[in-house]
Amino acid sequence: MQPEDGWNMPHHFSTLPEEHGAARHGCGIFDISHLGKFSVTGNGALAWLEGLLSNSIARCRDGMGQRTLLLRENGGIIDRLLLFRESAGRFFLLGHAGQRESVYKWISARRQEGPLEFLDETEQWSGMALVGPQSEPLLRRVLPGVELPPAMGFRRLHHREENLLLTRCGITGNEGFELFCRAAAGISWYERFIATGAVPCGTHTQECLRIEHGIPCPARDTEPEHTPLQCGLGHLCRLDKNFIGVEALRRQQSAGTMNRMAAMECRHTTCAPGGGDAVVDAHGQQVGHITSACLSPLSRRGMALAWLASPLALPGTHLQIISEGRPLPAIVLGMPLA
Repeated sequence: MQPEDGWNMPHHFSTLPEEHGAARHGCGIFDISHLGKFSVTGNGALAWLEGLLSNSIARCRDGMGQRTLLLRENGGIIDRLLLFRESAGRFFLLGHAGQRESVYKWISARRQEGPLEFLDETEQWSGMALVGPQSEPLLRRVLPGVELPPAMGFRRLHHREENLLLTRCGITGNEGFELFCRAAAGISWYERFIATGAVPCGTHTQECLRIEHGIPCPARDTEPEHTPLQCGLGHLCRLDKNFIGVEALRRQQSAGTMNRMAAMECRHTTCAPGGGDAVVDAHGQQVGHITSACLSPLSRRGMALAWLASPLALPGTHLQIISEGRPLPAIVLGMPLA
């Protein structure tokens, strides 16, 4: 066990290769009860959220979800959210555990007058993510006869006298489902999935999958001034609509030059860099630093996310990471993918 975003979370249950293999090739199960969970209900909910969040909620159909961002006025990222639309007047939001308080305060301070209701429901729901290609057949065995949601879909279910939320987003970057139940029922559902064949996985595996997929975490990889355009998250921003932070993004897009986040892979080594390690060019000049890193069981190479000077954040650029005084040859894979 180890502290994680204010919670005491399982770092691992067995070994990283075993858990990683389950999530990649079978079905791993992750405890995601710590994620921030919020509801927005009432007339005008859609228009209000359109003015707060970066993506186009109007283009999201009922019963579907989308990835979006909550930004500061300067374009800096508060959190990357999953939004699920039940109707124009009812939404469910998922956010990072470490940003839960910030998200709640930011949105609450901007709640409009009227019948809108914005609630923090984090404590009401336990959550678990089923990850991997075997997650669907396993889920069908535990929930026989239930219509499963499509990719990025959302369902409210009533099963065996219990109310459930079921989503299909693959929050670690791998295919999978997320199930939310009342908090008191979390252990029984978790054990039911394990008894059916799911392999319990800890935060070490979840972090490794995140880095392999190049998914930046607001709490670990960004500073308050970093914008989506720098983090490879510009595709989550509709610059043709008005929302908080959009003017700063338009100005930055026009300016063009900026430091950027990039995914990197160490070459010809089984060593992993560490957060804060310097990235240097061929002349030994520091051109960036590592924010998150892991040793990938998939490639047996160090994988990392790094902030780099803009001209160097291009796929194929060869650089070095200075880790514990040793230079690790590395190559830039490109901007983050999620």
